[in-house]
Amino acid sequence: MSLSLRRTFVAIASAIALLTAALAPAAAASPTSYRIVALGDSVSAGYEPIEAIKNGTAAPYGYTDRLLEQSLFRSSASLTNYAILGLTVPALTNLLQGAADGKALQASDLQDFSSFDPRVVALANDVAKKTNQLATDLAEADLVVLTIGGNDFSSLIKAAVSGPPGQSEESVRQIIQDGFQIRMNHYTEDLDKMVTRLHALAPQARIVLADQYSPLFKSHPLYELLLSKAQDLSQALDLFAKEMNERGIPLSIAHVYEKFKGNESSYTYFNLFDDYDIHPKQVGYEAIAQAFAAAIWKDGYRKSALRAEGVDLSVVINGKEPPSKPVLVKGTTFLALRDVANAVGAELKWEQAKKTATFTKNGKEVVVTIGSNTVYVDGVARPLQTPAYFQKEGKEVKTYVPLAIVSDSLDYQVVFRKPIMTVFINS
Repeated sequence: MSLSLRRTFVAIASAIALLTAALAPAAAASPTSYRIVALGDSVSAGYEPIEAIKNGTAAPYGYTDRLLEQSLFRSSASLTNYAILGLTVPALTNLLQGAADGKALQASDLQDFSSFDPRVVALANDVAKKTNQLATDLAEADLVVLTIGGNDFSSLIKAAVSGPPGQSEESVRQIIQDGFQIRMNHYTEDLDKMVTRLHALAPQARIVLADQYSPLFKSHPLYELLLSKAQDLSQALDLFAKEMNERGIPLSIAHVYEKFKGNESSYTYFNLFDDYDIHPKQVGYEAIAQAFAAAIWKDGYRKSALRAEGVDLSVVINGKEPPSKPVLVKGTTFLALRDVANAVGAELKWEQAKKTATFTKNGKEVVVTIGSNTVYVDGVARPLQTPAYFQKEGKEVKTYVPLAIVSDSLDYQVVFRKPIMTVFINS
């Protein structure tokens, strides 16, 4: 969905930072990580136009970033994003073919990027040349998520927004009516090729594809027409997914259309520029993530509970927030070791005489002494910046240890997600 991509005033300012971040893994993978690969266009890349960056959202935080967090609520997880701004379905198919062939590509091998700023082309090249890594990531993927298609329908969107010179509204309506079915037929045919190739590369992965939201706001005279076409496309994709599943390809549709219906103006940048930029705002990306979560997990979209007063972050251990909230002491975040042990099924022994807690699981032993600046991990001493301490909670006295003990001493995946100020700990 990137009509404004061809207007370089909007697209270029954030492209370098955005795609550089998109290509980097969002979380370190552990051997048991739930592996997510993101593909597609600017929406999968988390793109926002210039004014959003001026307002303090320079770091991309799109629906894929939120899906990583949703996965971390459930298990250890990792995300790799190969989205490319302005990408079409045939271009994505070309990228996947390069991965299948083990052949590094260039942007020009994917599609014609000649109307884009050279910096966007360079960033597309960065993705295109990583086909070998893409093949590896897809082979190991548990989930593939993608948005694709907005650029395939861009000429119809442009006709709806501005209309051909000298054409009446009725003429434009007819152009859209006539062109939509032809375009949709091509789109689903292209999707068939792309999804088939994708499944061959990611045979163990569930594939979740978004439908398209309406590219106009409610007060536009063509809004109802485009809304009906977006609905038609959504229904066609549901039928397409059914056919894919019957062929043994596990494809689901994330119903973004329903989330955006009636909310297009508040969820996108329609009113920001004369050219009606249709990229999502943060609230729009949240809605997209909710649609994907509903398609992926039975319990849908989760959020962290309220944080303890005076503590800047939440802690989620194996999908649950412990009964004792984090405590901030002299700039260091502390956790109740008992809560960590209970959450991960570890054994915790307390020696009153030595005021020492011994934490054991899977052959790993961590010994913590109250007031000591040293922790012992499998008998090896490690320094602590701030010592452990006692804290009474009701009738129970708990040993509070720095978060660093969990992150540095135990074999768990520990991921800090700054946008939601949450630390995920998964065993």
